[in-house]
Order: sequence, then structure tokens, then C-alpha cells
Amino acid sequence: MKLTTKYILGALLIGSFSFATTPAAQAQKKPVKEAEKINKKRNRLKADSSPYSKDQLQYDAEFAVAASSSNMLEIALGKLAQQKAIATEVKAWGKRMEQEHGQAEQQLQAIAERARITLPQMMGKDDRGIYDDIDDRKYFGFDKKYMRDLQELHERTIARFADAAAKASNPELRTYAAEMLPKLREHEEITAQLFEKASDRK
Repeated sequence: MKLTTKYILGALLIGSFSFATTPAAQAQKKPVKEAEKINKKRNRLKADSSPYSKDQLQYDAEFAVAASSSNMLEIALGKLAQQKAIATEVKAWGKRMEQEHGQAEQQLQAIAERARITLPQMMGKDDRGIYDDIDDRKYFGFDKKYMRDLQELHERTIARFADAAAKASNPELRTYAAEMLPKLREHEEITAQLFEKASDRK
């Protein structure tokens, strides 16, 4: 029995729709929520044989997931700055952000793997919103917008890492947070200086 062209096209469209709505595809739309869901299930099982409580394990996982999303945002913004920034020093700062947060993410991934913590494959919705807002600006004025938002982002990140350096149960995560703090504070200080310069430019 011969298949008509219409039937074949219909089957292809149905197949495409089915693929787009698979759990894996849905996870890509909500990467942070999906990672948190996996970690919650895993932590319930791990708590029985772990020296840490379920709440402690959950705190560690939530910090790692948030830190990973933040690193991905910094990397993406760094790449964007290298493309869109006007000032050479802002382009250079974007490159440094890409490199240093790239290294930070690699360290975090290694720790998460040993701790059996699932990290998101893409930045979360809130971080994606920050990226889209900065990317939406025209080339003129990009430097000021990028540096201002980057300063606010580092304030948020420093508070999160300071909390984890004191509260994280996993020793590697606690050390990671503590060792990142001086770098993050340096990032915030330099970002503030670059924002001032960008604001002064006509």
C-alpha cells in the first residue's frame, strides 16, 4: 500500500511535535527547576546513609545549582560584552569574566559530580531574564548597562557565597564558596570602577 505525500508529511509533523514535548525538551525550558527536582529526590535517598540531614543536603544542592546558573550568566555576559562593548577595557573585562567564571564553573562541576549533585545544563529563568535585558539594549549605552547590572549581580552572588561559606555541609562546597569570595569582591570593586568610567563617557 502506497503512502500519500500528505500522510508522510502529517506523520513527520506529529513526530516532530512528540519530540519537542519529551521530558528532556521540557527540562531545557526549566533547567534549574529540573535540576532541583532531581536533587530533591536524590537527597531523600542520600539522607539515610549520609552524616548530613536532608535539609543540609538540600541547602548544598540549592547553592550549587544557583552558583552554576550564575556562572553561566557571567560567562554568557562576558561573551556578549566582547561583541557589543564600545570601550576596550569593558571588552577586556568581559573576556576576563568569561575565563574566570568558566574556571569557577569547571571547579563546581567537579565538586558536584563527587557530591552527586545535579547541576542545570543552562542558566535559570531569572538569570536568562538578566541576560536578555542587557542584550536588548542598542550598542550605544551597552557598556553602562552591562557594568551596572554586573555590579548588582556580584552583590547578590557575594551574599550567596558568604552564606554558603558558613553554612554548606559539604567541605568541598564550603571551601569553594570561601575561596571564591575574595575573587568576587575584587570583581565587584573593578566593575564599580568601570561603571563610573562608563557613566562619565558622553
